[in-house]
Amino acid sequence: MELPGRAVLKVAKVPTDPDDLAASVLKCFYALAISAPSLLSRFCVSTTLATNAMVEGTKKDVCAICIGLRPKQSIEYANEVVTIDGGHDASGNEVHPLDLSKLTSAMARVNSNSFAISARFGVRNPEHEVMTSNEVLNVRPSATVVRGSELVGSLGMEERLFLAAKNAELAHVMSGLIRAIGSVTKVPASSTYILKGDGSLVSTEEAALKPIMTVLSGPAASAIGGSVLTGSRNALVIDVGSTTTDISLIHDGRVRLAQNGAAVGSSRLRVPAVDITTISLGGNTEIFFDDGRPKLGHRAVRPLCLAPDAPRLMKDRSFLFPVSGKVYGITPTDLFRAKGRSEYGDKGIATAALAALAQACDLSTDELFGTLEEMIRSRLLRSLSTALTEVMLSEGGDADTLLRGGPHLRTVLRVGVPIVGIGAPVRPFLDLLEGRMECEMIVPEHHEVGNAVGVVCTGVFGRREVVVRCEPRMVQGEQVMTYNVTTSCGQRTFPDCEEAVKFAAAIGTSELRDYMERSRVRKYQTKVYVRDITYQEYGVRKVAETVVTVTVEER
Repeated sequence: MELPGRAVLKVAKVPTDPDDLAASVLKCFYALAISAPSLLSRFCVSTTLATNAMVEGTKKDVCAICIGLRPKQSIEYANEVVTIDGGHDASGNEVHPLDLSKLTSAMARVNSNSFAISARFGVRNPEHEVMTSNEVLNVRPSATVVRGSELVGSLGMEERLFLAAKNAELAHVMSGLIRAIGSVTKVPASSTYILKGDGSLVSTEEAALKPIMTVLSGPAASAIGGSVLTGSRNALVIDVGSTTTDISLIHDGRVRLAQNGAAVGSSRLRVPAVDITTISLGGNTEIFFDDGRPKLGHRAVRPLCLAPDAPRLMKDRSFLFPVSGKVYGITPTDLFRAKGRSEYGDKGIATAALAALAQACDLSTDELFGTLEEMIRSRLLRSLSTALTEVMLSEGGDADTLLRGGPHLRTVLRVGVPIVGIGAPVRPFLDLLEGRMECEMIVPEHHEVGNAVGVVCTGVFGRREVVVRCEPRMVQGEQVMTYNVTTSCGQRTFPDCEEAVKFAAAIGTSELRDYMERSRVRKYQTKVYVRDITYQEYGVRKVAETVVTVTVEER
């Protein structure tokens, strides 16, 4: 792409090999035939590496260090666990001294070279986490050490420990991917950026330190790409892939972030990430025969119309059934090819496969087509409603019946923003929504590479919240109000609120300035916002805490 004009100059797209992400990136890069990679102003990557690792797991080579609390549940995500005394209270005051002697003794028996550290109320005062980290590095200078409090600022010691362990696992994997890409593409590290799950870019150095922040970067890139390709600052972006469909909202040019952090598999991570609705519907979703009827499944198989030996596969009719280990089967890709809505695959094979399914269901071909299209449409409408209302609607429930309508009821959803479709197979899917959605629906040029467009066209930005906590303290028998600010190394206490707020703004600004320097950004805009969190006591408004928010954005 040519920036800042955002003109697409050349496009390449190759299938992803989930077992070798680096090779997939390199194959696509070579297809672009870039004559002078070193002259690229930016080489940007959105990767599913962290997301896949969260879902599938990675080799556990992490020692979890718990300070001041014995976990309620077994720590299955770490292969070694060390528990030592220490920790603080909710006000950041030390409850127990840190038992460094026990840590030193335990280190002699630990085999791991990656460490995750979380302390009781470490987000209120990380002093014990910092001391523990220093001691680990003193014993193991080459170790990877991750503190939970430096990743997220939310309460929940065990959640932070899990997050730190996953980050420690991923650090080596992400570093390997970055090295592999750089060594073969010959693009300088200074020009290479990785996309985070909140839709912002980060330097490769920062990505290697905090790879957990790249969770859901793929959906974030798709959402941004939909906005860029259409020029829409407010839109509902639908990214249809081969296995899943991701739906996200763009508001004022930015992706909407999930309030409680990223949800990946069964885990809720408290890291900033795009608010996304994902459904098991794509070009490769299995369509099969069961209990006398056609059904739209949830697993992915390869389309029959793309099979190299489709006639042989169709002889025993096993392709009609949801048998275990099936590689090729009937999919929406076959349906759309048979109906002439797509040019992807062998139309004769697709038509024959759908005809066999219609015969098994005792339906005409047209009846089968209508039934399958309604199933796909219902799943899309339900997921769109969930994305817009943030209310989960179950498949086959009352909401499905209402959305589907009936002989005397036609349900039409009026949406206040355009729907933008991206992804290679998106067009025939969106065609099924015509007449059921009252809004503009756009499938832009280059929609098949919307994800890549999104990652190139975003920028580096950062956000830091520093809280000034108003807490009473007894001084010489009298209760006085103090103002506590948590720093990266410990806690500072001030007698004056205004002084504490100024300090909070200063450390937030300083940290983000360092962050932008590490991200190789020279020109950026800094903004500071201050808001009070208040409560009522006997009719009097009082301040519980003051939140100082500092933001920086690349210009």
